[in-house]
Amino acid sequence: MVTCHVTRQSRKYVEGKRKTESSKRLKGRARVQSNADRRGADPSEGLTTCSIVHEHPARKFTEEEMDIHRAHREACETKKQMYMDPSSGYKVFTEYAQLQRGKCCGSACRHCPYGQVNVKDPAMKKQFNTLFYA
Repeated sequence: MVTCHVTRQSRKYVEGKRKTESSKRLKGRARVQSNADRRGADPSEGLTTCSIVHEHPARKFTEEEMDIHRAHREACETKKQMYMDPSSGYKVFTEYAQLQRGKCCGSACRHCPYGQVNVKDPAMKKQFNTLFYA
């Protein structure tokens, strides 16, 4: 099964974490270039990896969070479109795949580099732990 959406188990985890996390975290992320500016550019150039580690060095991450982060990072480094989520077994699109698409698809993808701007349902728009979903 291929999914961009957060699994139900992950969504419950995120909803709990969302209450304690600050919205300022997303403001510090690099702005995504417009589609016109990015034509002909390598999609891997805009990848955001490990930024949360430098922003919040005191934050302790669970082993599950680290496994997902490692799987996503390795997939992006090898320019893969998808990776298998180690905790759910679902296939998940990488940030690299999202950048190749060139725009937000509106499916609330966990690694969306476009800030999920085209997601219609506000309940699906969530602020994720960026290490967990980076």
